[in-house]
Amino acid sequence: MAAWDVAIVGGGILGTSVAYWLANRYEGRIAVLEAEGEVAEHASRRNTGVLHRPFYLDPRTRAVFARSSQASYGMWKRYAAERGLPWSPVGTFEVALAEAQVPRLEKYYEWGQENGMAPEELAILTPEEVRRSEPHVRCAGAIWSKTDTGVDYRAFTLSLRHDAERAGAAFLMGREVLRIRPKGDLLEIGVRRHLALPRWLPLDPRGRIGVRESREETILARYLINCAGARSMDIAHLLGVGRRYTDLHFRGEYWTVRTEHHYLASRNIYSVPRHPELPFLDPHWIVRVDGRREIGPNAVPVTGPTTYRGFFEDPADVVRKFFEPPVANKVTLLTNPDFMTLATEEWLSSISKRAMARRVQQFLPDLRVSHLLAPGTAGVRASVIDRDGSFIKEAIELEGPHSFHVLNYNSPGATGSPAYAAWLLGNLATKGFLDHLRARAAPPPGPWDFDTVRAAVASRAV
Repeated sequence: MAAWDVAIVGGGILGTSVAYWLANRYEGRIAVLEAEGEVAEHASRRNTGVLHRPFYLDPRTRAVFARSSQASYGMWKRYAAERGLPWSPVGTFEVALAEAQVPRLEKYYEWGQENGMAPEELAILTPEEVRRSEPHVRCAGAIWSKTDTGVDYRAFTLSLRHDAERAGAAFLMGREVLRIRPKGDLLEIGVRRHLALPRWLPLDPRGRIGVRESREETILARYLINCAGARSMDIAHLLGVGRRYTDLHFRGEYWTVRTEHHYLASRNIYSVPRHPELPFLDPHWIVRVDGRREIGPNAVPVTGPTTYRGFFEDPADVVRKFFEPPVANKVTLLTNPDFMTLATEEWLSSISKRAMARRVQQFLPDLRVSHLLAPGTAGVRASVIDRDGSFIKEAIELEGPHSFHVLNYNSPGATGSPAYAAWLLGNLATKGFLDHLRARAAPPPGPWDFDTVRAAVASRAV
């Protein structure tokens, strides 16, 4: 059995971006291991579909995400134009719901410029100026990010997969990683191979498409890069990596708005977070790239990375998730009264459409429950908890046996993925982890220059 030079776990937008850069820069056997039958079946398509500008990211505590988002904006804009992919620069108003939040808007304006945004891309608006642009929005003020853009991240990922395959990467679909163990200079990766029925069949309870049967296989790899998204913690723990961390899964749910009420807002409307240290998102009004409007999300604690309905797939999952080590991290978190109060509110908003509508009525008072047509997008993200019971905001990067692990790669992860992937691979190459690969004498032609992108993320001012 021939070993793969690099196995990338996860065929979401990050794993596919890593495969794209690897295949374009190196000759070797490069594989993506993805549990589903296609790339971008989970968080990479179950998100807001907004290409975020980094005005709301602290340039010190979230430096890598901020620089990656700033660098990736121009990259995605060029890529969409060259590949004919949807691109809708609708813009975003982030609104203050009270006077006490207005200073946060001013801080966002400073952060945006520090992160590389041009002054003309941002504006601080008074309540009167907001009403002139969006007559149905009520607030104490807003920051206007003029170049926030509606995109289709699944289409981006599918196109990147095509580019990566053309450069030589292989995508091994339907391979769910079950175990990993070092074997000399290699990793032995045990996978369950799912043989799927056609895509038009309904999803099974875990969100997979028409699974018919499966069998176990073993894959050998010289190096592994863990980009498994909501499963990245589980993959890391299989190799004994990141045992001081645990995670919780949160489902974000949206409701679609009836077409006749789309007039309520023509831009994305966000509200300033009340609890930025916790992963509970304050409500949004989202304008999707296809013109749909959705409201949400909540952040409902659930037991698994594919729990898109209900709170668990199996009652035993509740006990299993709670006692997943290290237990102390979760116990500390559950003694936080703010967290427990907000978690209860999130569960209520999942059960009650009226509760969800009330949240958005804080800035769109004309919205009515009857305006909501049906449940819309629902996605799950994993938030990492440290030993102090605190949520970590930035991505966590950990070395392991013949492996490297990216944990906690959350929003705006899809926005920044091509730049972040270049930065990540540059660091791995500098440390010698890719020395077993042979560099290409001349990379295939493409829309992006690796060295320019990596330098943009590494610099203080993008």
